[in-house]
Amino acid sequence: MKKNKLISLKNLLKKAKHFSHAKFKLAKLKFKESFKSDKLILEASKTDKYKKILEKINQFKDSKKSNKKPKKSKKLDSFILEVSIRHKYKKILEKINQNSSKKLNKIITGLQLQNLSNNLFRVFKEIKNYNFLESKSKVSINKSNKKYDQKIGIAFYGDHNLIIVSAVVDLNNNVNLISLNEMPIPSHVIGDTLVEDSNELSNIILDSLTLLDLLNSPLLLILSSSYFNIHTFNSADLKQISQSDSQIQSKSPYLPANTLVDFLRMSDRKISNSLVRTIYSKRDFIKSWTNTLEIINVPIIGLVPAAVHIFDSITLKIIEETTFLIDIEATQTTVLIGRNLAELHSHKLPFGYSLYITDNLNESSKNYFERALNSVKLIIQETNQKLPLNIFVMGQGLDKLSNPEFSLPKGFRSISDLNLSNYSYQPKTMQIHETVSKTIENSICSLVSILTSCV
Repeated sequence: MKKNKLISLKNLLKKAKHFSHAKFKLAKLKFKESFKSDKLILEASKTDKYKKILEKINQFKDSKKSNKKPKKSKKLDSFILEVSIRHKYKKILEKINQNSSKKLNKIITGLQLQNLSNNLFRVFKEIKNYNFLESKSKVSINKSNKKYDQKIGIAFYGDHNLIIVSAVVDLNNNVNLISLNEMPIPSHVIGDTLVEDSNELSNIILDSLTLLDLLNSPLLLILSSSYFNIHTFNSADLKQISQSDSQIQSKSPYLPANTLVDFLRMSDRKISNSLVRTIYSKRDFIKSWTNTLEIINVPIIGLVPAAVHIFDSITLKIIEETTFLIDIEATQTTVLIGRNLAELHSHKLPFGYSLYITDNLNESSKNYFERALNSVKLIIQETNQKLPLNIFVMGQGLDKLSNPEFSLPKGFRSISDLNLSNYSYQPKTMQIHETVSKTIENSICSLVSILTSCV
């Protein structure tokens, strides 16, 4: 320490020769103050508190002289910390997956019809409570780790067509579609109103799940919007929130004995005038599907209608006074009109894309959307609502009435333009991509958006 100070003093005296006498005095004064400061530090270093600090400084100096070893040590410490975090996270995730898997199996395996009637909505709350696709550890959300990716199967049925997709969802809810199988379903297996042969349908689905390596993955079943009707009530107008309430029964399009109703409160239960969303479906139709799922016996995420979750995703992203969504199918069009976490009602139009399909795509699309627009105008006239800037469009029919080179008529907008979910769909790179339709781009967009809204 003394040698270093003598060297510093000699250097300072050499430099002082170039200064004036006054500047030299000033420099000397500063040196003395610096020397006094160093002396105080040396005295303080005798105490335990400063000894530890000096030891750390000395260690740092020694390591700096030996080819910058601290960098390697820092990397090692960082790596050990990261491994520790991952190990801890892995244990948490494994436990969550075990619990979620047990819970998912209980939802449908051995499920009776009455249980399902109470879970069309609630099943998603169960999934979200587990958050088995999200990380609560300190791992950066901008980074993905393939170890924690979750493979999920998506099955969609509509218009006598069954699509089964194998998808991988990462920690950031990004979806990568890895394989796909689309097949027509004969009318003797699924009729117009229900599953006619559960055994045959279960064999078809199991063959596809085996082909796509999904037998051990949770499955989300999505059914086309035409099988469901939606209405919203003010709870103050209901005697009881039950299927037996006369007001609720009056809005069912089915016979009372063959009606299945599920409820979702759109606001606080304590508020007397809170809104209650109801979804109606045929009891025997739902039962025919639950019978099939029992035979398949794979973990089930849930059984859900197609358009409802898309509508909620749109209203979370696009702010409009009233949102309009149409789901196009072969022989029927479903129109949803409502607002975010507020009223929602569905309307059935007695026509679909099949009535307008010709060799001229432009003409087919023009004729269909003109009629759809006129129908929507008639609906809103009864409720004194205004036509929005855009009517959002989804469904298998959109694949039939459009292509990448064709833009929708003014006033209509595809949900694919909204980027409701982040997903990768590259048919050419898939090992399995078997379809019967020319294109299913819009159908895929709908399915992935529904999946991300559920998990």
